Amino acid sequence: MQNDVNTLPSISVCMATYNGAAYIEEQLESILLQLPELGEVVIADDGSTDGTLDKIALLADARIRVIAAGEKRLGPIYNLERALKQARNDIIFLADQDDVWLPGKVERCVAVLRDSTLVMHDANLLRWVNNGLDEAFVRGGLYSSIRPYGSGILRNWLVNGYTGCCMAFRRELLEKALPFPKNLPMHDQWLGLIAEKFFSVSYIPESLIDYRLHAASATHIEKSPAGILQKIKWRLDLAKALMRL
Repeated sequence: MQNDVNTLPSISVCMATYNGAAYIEEQLESILLQLPELGEVVIADDGSTDGTLDKIALLADARIRVIAAGEKRLGPIYNLERALKQARNDIIFLADQDDVWLPGKVERCVAVLRDSTLVMHDANLLRWVNNGLDEAFVRGGLYSSIRPYGSGILRNWLVNGYTGCCMAFRRELLEKALPFPKNLPMHDQWLGLIAEKFFSVSYIPESLIDYRLHAASATHIEKSPAGILQKIKWRLDLAKALMRL
């Protein structure tokens, strides 16, 4: 762990949760270890029914702020938007409910954000394996081996190289990116495209989290279930939204 987290600037970690009780406690503990006293974890819950909120409450940490679910489920993109709108600090990290932050992630990203608006980093890929005898997460290489980062608006409009849980950025990005336009394929692609168009981006070729891939994962990193017509529509909607800015 870094020497003194309280020498870091104020940080907001934004997370969308939905039925993440199996992993949320370990993830939050790994985040809170790196968060200064004036930092916050803003959690937008989308109507969990599995005890997720109970697990969060057991941590009893004043830095955690939970936004209760609305009348209907919003899904991961627009539920996360609720958390982003409530973030109070100048540096914002995105976090999934089921990963684990590795020591030094915050310090490393904050250092890069002195000269860039957005920073991306790599991750260790952990796959859930159930062979009938044992169940466990097994290391499966680097996240970048499946979804490599690449710069450029056209490149990321065609093939998204941004991954939310591997991103941190300064507040100026949100001022351009919010509110989210309708029909986004994923929030990370939109945030990455905004950064590419208006700001500066840096990439850290190091694994700063353990990315846990399992049956209930919200993101399909290897093959999207969407059909070709849906993918074309998403890209047209993205292009229109970018041109309106």
